[in-house]
Amino acid sequence: MTILNIGNEAFNSTEVAEKVQNDINFLLARIDHLRQQPNPNPVVLHTYQEMLESRQAVLEWLVHDQAPILTAAHNGG
Repeated sequence: MTILNIGNEAFNSTEVAEKVQNDINFLLARIDHLRQQPNPNPVVLHTYQEMLESRQAVLEWLVHDQAPILTAAHNGG
């Protein structure tokens, strides 16, 4: 765990990473659902894809040196 200081607030990096992972899971499900539609809206699909890529980059940054911690937290460990 690392403490992230944002402004005057401190956050547990593991908790933030879990929240970002939840966002990623949600976006993956939404993208999958949209792609299954007969005529998916390309603008919405593109927006969700960009949001997904952004969150994946944030997650990668958050867990750069603590992958075992996130893996254990993500797997319920």
